[in-house]
Amino acid sequence: MGSLQAALRKKVVTGVVILVPLVVTFIALRLVFQWLDSLAQPLIKGILGSEDDVPGLGIVLTFVVVWLAGSIGNNVVGKRLIGHSNEILARIPIIGSIYSPLKQFIDTVAAPKEAPSFTRVVLAEYPADDRWILGFATGEVTLPGQKPGRCVFVPTLPNPATGWMVIFPQTQVVETDLTVEEAMRQIVSGGIVIPETLGRAYTVDATNKLDFPTPPGPAPDAPEAGDSVSPPQSPPRSEHAG
Repeated sequence: MGSLQAALRKKVVTGVVILVPLVVTFIALRLVFQWLDSLAQPLIKGILGSEDDVPGLGIVLTFVVVWLAGSIGNNVVGKRLIGHSNEILARIPIIGSIYSPLKQFIDTVAAPKEAPSFTRVVLAEYPADDRWILGFATGEVTLPGQKPGRCVFVPTLPNPATGWMVIFPQTQVVETDLTVEEAMRQIVSGGIVIPETLGRAYTVDATNKLDFPTPPGPAPDAPEAGDSVSPPQSPPRSEHAG
């Protein structure tokens, strides 16, 4: 029963993580569409001298506004304005808790596929032996002694876009077959959504293997106070005929 509840909870949380950004995006675009359409239709009908609405006008204007917002966001001034706006929205109660994860999800999905920074999900042994963190391999370096090293970006909560970069020896980094989306879902959910593939061992070579041991079973129940405990029975003696 416990495993069924855990599986059900995992599926529900995964569905929420996937659907909430999509639903919020749809609602936001719908509100923009209705607002632009209500403003533009009277103006266009007055110019054309017609009483009929222009079909598709709201869709075209919504696309133009989204395109202009993206164009402004790609220049230096636009990035600064967007950065300040994001900080203000993130500080607003309730709205900030929805907006920040939504923005990070969109940034992750919309990232260029050719960018090498967030394409390899790894497990790194940190901050001590047998302690592992989930991160993204972002580069390779040469450590003192000509030893190979890996640069790993470790996201943090509640804003996965922030974090820290740690340089590990190659032997402390293990490649995974997780996708960026799977890793981000686990990070954003705080570990509630765990990909099924994370439960098995990842092997880079014969000397770099990460095993996840099976946890021990429950300990036997201790006898309660007042319960009589039978002494251990001694094995029966064998009788020999004299």
